[in-house]
Amino acid sequence: MKNALDKSSKSTKLNKINTRTEALKSILEKQENESAVSSSHQTISLADIEEDLIANLIKPSKPVSTARVINFHAGKLAQNINSGVPITRSIALFHNLIKKELAKVANQLDIDEKELQAWVDLQIEVPAKSILVLLRSMQSLHLDPLSEEIGLTQYEDGHWQVFITIEGCSKLLNQHPQFSGLLFNQADTLIDGVPEWIECSIYRRDRTVPTTVRKYLMEVQGENAIWQKMPRRMLRHRALQQCVRLAIS
Repeated sequence: MKNALDKSSKSTKLNKINTRTEALKSILEKQENESAVSSSHQTISLADIEEDLIANLIKPSKPVSTARVINFHAGKLAQNINSGVPITRSIALFHNLIKKELAKVANQLDIDEKELQAWVDLQIEVPAKSILVLLRSMQSLHLDPLSEEIGLTQYEDGHWQVFITIEGCSKLLNQHPQFSGLLFNQADTLIDGVPEWIECSIYRRDRTVPTTVRKYLMEVQGENAIWQKMPRRMLRHRALQQCVRLAIS
């Protein structure tokens, strides 16, 4: 009788173990299938964008939580491509697009392509997407980064944006056929001896009213040395840059 009970107990335990084993096996197979489907979808979305990618990149968009930041650097890029990682194709796509746009910029601005490539390679912290936006902006605005007419700036939230320098703004204004002059105005109220705000107005022959932008000191004042030394000049520059962006570029 005891032997029969022991055999029955062992049989029950084995059945439970087999049941758990089958359940675990089923869960693992399900996870693998879901992973494969997800990977397949990712590959399709990255591979099928091709040339359409560049058009979408120049439109500002909010970062997606699943997005991967890709730093553009020739050495790292080649290493990733040769390592066979899952994002190889997307990295290669960005690399080819950047190379193609870079060649266009060099030809359009009549600058040495190797020099421009060296300048881009120095932007090691900038995502490839931002590099592409910058290269497209260089073409549309005809601004030369090697002459410090255009570049990139990073905000506190990590977002990168194309930045037109004062040299670039001056070039855009003086070369624009409809530019008819500009005027600065400033507040009577002072903050530590600096105007509370400065506004810039740009006049165009093809518009009945000027484009006017007002920048407030408390909103744009920086903490670096040049802001401490020349706060009025820097505030005036910020007003001019924003006004040019709206009126010309």
